[in-house]
Amino acid sequence: MKSAVENRAASRGEVLRRVLGVGVAVSYLAGCAKGPDSIDARYVSPNTYQNWSCEQLVDEKMRLTREVDRVAGLQRENANADAALMGVGLIIFWPALIGLAATKDRKDELGRLKGEFEAVDNNVKSKQCSAPAPGRPSVAVPATPETAAAVAAAGGTYKGKGKTDSWCQTPTLDLVLKGNELEGTFSELATGTPTSNVKGTLLNSGIVELEFKGRNDNYFSGKVEGQLKADKLIVNFRIKAATACTYQFELPRT
Repeated sequence: MKSAVENRAASRGEVLRRVLGVGVAVSYLAGCAKGPDSIDARYVSPNTYQNWSCEQLVDEKMRLTREVDRVAGLQRENANADAALMGVGLIIFWPALIGLAATKDRKDELGRLKGEFEAVDNNVKSKQCSAPAPGRPSVAVPATPETAAAVAAAGGTYKGKGKTDSWCQTPTLDLVLKGNELEGTFSELATGTPTSNVKGTLLNSGIVELEFKGRNDNYFSGKVEGQLKADKLIVNFRIKAATACTYQFELPRT
């Protein structure tokens, strides 16, 4: 039989293990993914989108709605998985929690998307933009003599520096329009050194479809829409890199 001293030692050991288990559980819980509804929007200035047209704002709001729903769904799955794992670890075998990494926490991404949505939504409301009618065509409107003539007369060079966020370098966009084809370069650097090649098409509606191809993986690649209006080329877009820079251009024809 065990002595009283041995029993007291075993009891103290059991208490110590339980305290250690609670400590590990609390530490693990701090790293668990939060539910999407408890993640606040990260502030994004509405001024970021103040020069966007209603069409651009409505399209961006629709895109952000889809992205918020998608990332919120992933975050909810991660939060549920963490909670289930936590329960199993505490009830069955809490030492398994030691060194166990939580699922990917998307709180920063979701907070940023919520902030962007709020900033866009504020501009949609302040400009009293209406949602597009159901079935709105995404292709260019049919050409008319007036729009065709405008395209033919729009040739030239559109070049200049753009506006961006305070944490980003001043961008430069340099495009040459011949007929309805555009070609040029884009720079994400303050020096103006090209970082992406650009090709695009001017549609008879005045919409410009551009495709950027980064000169290496560090620079922007993707498709962007702009608009040619009153001898100015207006292009606004946001990159999805870690910097999440917003670029705004209003380039005069030279």
